[in-house]
Amino acid sequence: MKKSIITACLLALLGVSCKKDDNNNPIPSNGGAGKYLLQTSIKSADGTTGTCYLQTFANLSGNINNSKGAQIPFGAIIVVEGNDIFVVDDYTGEKGVTKWQYNPKNHSIVAGAMLSIPANSQASALVKVSDTKAYLPLFALGQIIVLNPQTMKKIGSIDLSAYAHTDNNPEPSTGVVKDGYFYLALAQEKKNYEPYEDYVQADVAIINIQTDKVEKVVSEKTSGICYPTRPSERGMMFSTENKDIYIACPGFYGFNPAHPKFGFVCIPNAKTVSETAFDSNKSWDLSQVTIQGTQYKPASILNTKYIGSGKVVAYVSIAELYGDNPFTAKMAMAVLIDLNAKTIKKIEGVPLTDPQSLFIGSYENDVILSAFGSDKVGLFRYNPTNGNVQQVLTTEGNPTFFHAF
Repeated sequence: MKKSIITACLLALLGVSCKKDDNNNPIPSNGGAGKYLLQTSIKSADGTTGTCYLQTFANLSGNINNSKGAQIPFGAIIVVEGNDIFVVDDYTGEKGVTKWQYNPKNHSIVAGAMLSIPANSQASALVKVSDTKAYLPLFALGQIIVLNPQTMKKIGSIDLSAYAHTDNNPEPSTGVVKDGYFYLALAQEKKNYEPYEDYVQADVAIINIQTDKVEKVVSEKTSGICYPTRPSERGMMFSTENKDIYIACPGFYGFNPAHPKFGFVCIPNAKTVSETAFDSNKSWDLSQVTIQGTQYKPASILNTKYIGSGKVVAYVSIAELYGDNPFTAKMAMAVLIDLNAKTIKKIEGVPLTDPQSLFIGSYENDVILSAFGSDKVGLFRYNPTNGNVQQVLTTEGNPTFFHAF
């Protein structure tokens, strides 16, 4: 029983959706005919299933419902590149990856070509590496689909089975492109969504984007921090101003008392791949850091966005708030993390949210956070300079993605 509860909790924290919606024919939608893109979901009472919507809208203010939204798979990962919108069915895979097109003239979004992917492959966030190439890691299969994002045709694949611990799947998560290489996090998990207790480290595969070959796998084995990134959250691996790569690692999500550590690991910038390695001196375990403005210490890190000068806006989980159902519990707190000062501070004004509304993005010079709070639901605009927070949109259901074209 305990193991099943932990598995359910980890599923919720991973953001893994269990069922798809039943709409087989997504329709064009212009919502409120505006430059803003919004994804929302209406979840079931237990939070494990639901219906998801995608729409554009005109004003970043007031209330918005889902009446003009097009249905997309529940829990879908959204990636925007220019006017292209990629909708990834990340769990069932039955709806593959659909490329939607945003029309800046009339602000409509229309579904176009679809790339089929294997069922139950748990596709991660798509990463575009050039105008004619993108990588789609398949978390459950240990592979990467190489595709042309213009034609939505598969043009190759990368087998990562050789880099797995124990089995043949290293669980490729998501990554970043830097200087001609794709740095891909390998989660290395057990079958019940937990890290291996005998393999508490962070692995990253370095792939040449010209040859699609893995040239090196680097590992951080010293700090006890593991499980690099979450497959749905591209922001959890980022490059700083001096090209150091930081990786947010959830660890055991606070469910394993023997392994409480989680936080950041770092690959400093190097001249060549052969010189590239983790620097354990830059690893930072967040599990023992009290969040300023609260009595809590975080249990895990769920999403991040680097905003420059060593500052990271993040959602962290609070173990004391997990409750009986982690799919619906208001257990995630918005915080500002300072990588240099080694501090974590609560962002006042953003409500505690459930693990289905954890979006963090940018808008003008500010940060947009989604939240599904007890009394406030919607999008919140945060100014990191003065700390001001204001709710800018109230949504129907969980807000899960936002973008301004």
